[in-house]
Amino acid sequence: MKLLLLAILIVPVLARAQTPKLDITLQHISSGEQEQRALLDRLARQYDLSKYTITQKIVINEQAINHATPVLTLNLRFVANDDRALSLYIHEQAHWLLIKNYRPQTREMLAELQRLFPNIDASPPNGDGNVGTSYIHLVVIMLEWQALEDLIGVARAKAVMEFKRSVRYKALFGTVIDQRKQMEDFLKRYGVKW
Repeated sequence: MKLLLLAILIVPVLARAQTPKLDITLQHISSGEQEQRALLDRLARQYDLSKYTITQKIVINEQAINHATPVLTLNLRFVANDDRALSLYIHEQAHWLLIKNYRPQTREMLAELQRLFPNIDASPPNGDGNVGTSYIHLVVIMLEWQALEDLIGVARAKAVMEFKRSVRYKALFGTVIDQRKQMEDFLKRYGVKW
């Protein structure tokens, strides 16, 4: 009986999902890129990122702009801040989630987002420079926020979101932060989730 009780308590802990092994390539093999790889490896051990890892193939390129495709590529922007570095990883993975699972709905989502939030400034630093992809970023940012809350808690996630609102994609982060309920309802209508 004691063994059965012990098994009931231990098996769920052992069965917990873990971050899949990340296939990380360094573009220049610099010390900064090595530091970023070590950071990602540590975050992958510290947090269960299995739900938030759509692609395992990652390039670290100190000279690149962070982007999701064709290969998820991260620079060294937040190598000194775990929460912000985690947010970039999740942000780019959220792009992959939309591509893999929700591509057929993208045109319809874009039209509704433009009706819900007309005249968002897509020019940098308010948006990404493209009206369509700036609006789709609203979905990515909401997914990013939800994942961060799950992983690091509400307060730390909000701090990351507010920081990012102040530096890049200002109108996009601002819209998601200020209109969270509308964005959550939007994701539910389209069934968009991790």
